[in-house]
Amino acid sequence: MDDAGTLPQRLLASCALPQAWADRPAWTVLDTDFATLTPFLHCWHTWQTDTQRPRMLHYVGLLAPAQAQQLSVLARQATQNTPQWRPLADALGAACADLGPGQHRILLAQGQLSLTLCVGDAAALLAEQQFLAHTLWGCGANIAWDKWSIKALARCSQRGARLVLDNAAPETHAWLAEAGYVDVRPDGHGLQGRFEPRWSLGARDQSPPTIAPQRCTVLGAGISGASVAYALARRGWQVTVLDQHAAAAGGASGLPAGLVVPHVSADDSPRSRMSRVGARLMLQHAAALLQDGTDWHASGVLEQDLEHSTTRWHPQGAWIRPTRLVEAWLRHPGIRCLFEARITGLQQHHGVWQLIGPEGDIRAESELLVLANASGCVPLMMDPAHVHFLGEGLAQRLEFLHAVHGTVSYAMHATLPLAAHWPQHPVNGHGNFLPQVPLDGGSAWLAGSTFEPDRIPEVAGHRLAPLAEQHRTNAQRLGELLPTVGADVAPAFARHEVLHWSATRCVTHDRLPWVGALSDAPDGGTPSLWIHAGMGARGLTFSALGAELLVARLCGEPWPLESSLARSLDVRRPKRKRS
Repeated sequence: MDDAGTLPQRLLASCALPQAWADRPAWTVLDTDFATLTPFLHCWHTWQTDTQRPRMLHYVGLLAPAQAQQLSVLARQATQNTPQWRPLADALGAACADLGPGQHRILLAQGQLSLTLCVGDAAALLAEQQFLAHTLWGCGANIAWDKWSIKALARCSQRGARLVLDNAAPETHAWLAEAGYVDVRPDGHGLQGRFEPRWSLGARDQSPPTIAPQRCTVLGAGISGASVAYALARRGWQVTVLDQHAAAAGGASGLPAGLVVPHVSADDSPRSRMSRVGARLMLQHAAALLQDGTDWHASGVLEQDLEHSTTRWHPQGAWIRPTRLVEAWLRHPGIRCLFEARITGLQQHHGVWQLIGPEGDIRAESELLVLANASGCVPLMMDPAHVHFLGEGLAQRLEFLHAVHGTVSYAMHATLPLAAHWPQHPVNGHGNFLPQVPLDGGSAWLAGSTFEPDRIPEVAGHRLAPLAEQHRTNAQRLGELLPTVGADVAPAFARHEVLHWSATRCVTHDRLPWVGALSDAPDGGTPSLWIHAGMGARGLTFSALGAELLVARLCGEPWPLESSLARSLDVRRPKRKRS
């Protein structure tokens, strides 16, 4: 203990917390030595018990891979003398099991505490960040503080941000002044200062670092739209969701049940790395909002690579009923849903979007508009009356979206009982098999799905395959994936006892979602037209991640992915063929 008290108390006091965050919509902290944990737990506890706390607390922590693997143990050690922190430490340990290298988004405190953990080389991960922090704690030995690492901190600081830097070298005072920090003075074993450079910061001075909650209209009540609506509503936005169907998840999100399982590649491609982050985030939503065993279950998933005759067990895999998840997201009190609401027109007056119905009536008004209505956004935005709303070059980008038809085959166990030799967990590969899922009509097995383009430009007059052929495709894939199961269910296919679910998915040219702004930013402002679409067959893996990324970009928050990975989801990314 030093003269200013314990480390976490000293860090908060040196940065004028909790007084500085009083009544702010959001507050962002950067901690370069997260594994110490006591500053984080003390900050969380202080924020949680403060009646004037900001609605959202964003906390970014850097730590080494070995430290990430020991977080549960470190959390228990950090609470030995502070029993009031133990529930927080337990929640942290449960959410952070098996963290690998890279960036991870952890939602705590009903999603109001957004924790971004950066696991790996601290200097490299610091360079990937896109946020501006209010509070910066440069403690521990993860980074060797020199002139250039201090400049990296400055790039993550907004005007007025307060910094505490431990283990300061004799030259550190001059380095801080050169980077734009003023009022630099001793603090315990280090220095503290305030970021207030005398020079212009360009765009960082032109627009506010965070955007206060306003009104938003989301077009589409499927998994893409509901995830964005929920992410915004948690931050205090008033969200109106419009959908042409009679109920939520009326399109491809109405799949009876689907799998959450990360993508695996030999080179650990961006798709694979992003899918791990997205799957972990989706399971957090499921655990917080759905009923285990009825709406979802962390069953694990066995992946079979038939080409190489190998298997891989995914302990973090799960099955989810997407409709239940969409409905849970849309029940947030900050969300209002209007169904059977067909939108044919758009107007924008004095920064407010107006969405017009077929009869010319205004169905919704808001400062922000998010298109999450799959392929339906193309005719709407390509209408000659609306195309001018799109940013430069984005009208051509919309042509990259196309529709793909999919059919799932399933049957109730009352018709075909669950066999003892069937796998006890879902199996994924070329197609997938869910042996036991509780649907509304009873327990069932599912197999699928087909993946057929609605149109093939090279084939004139292309038509979708008849339903019987789609069933045969699913039966054939099941026989290849699990020959014994395929033989067991073959008679049910032959007797036409197998039911089906079909829908059309929206995909992009490279099978990765689109997350980004569709309009150009006004001078000193933020784009007001965004898109969250193109999930294809991986909506359960990518939708929650895409929503967090969209809202982070919109509101100036820490991103849930490294910026180099997030570029793979941007609507303006280069058009490359999928490998």
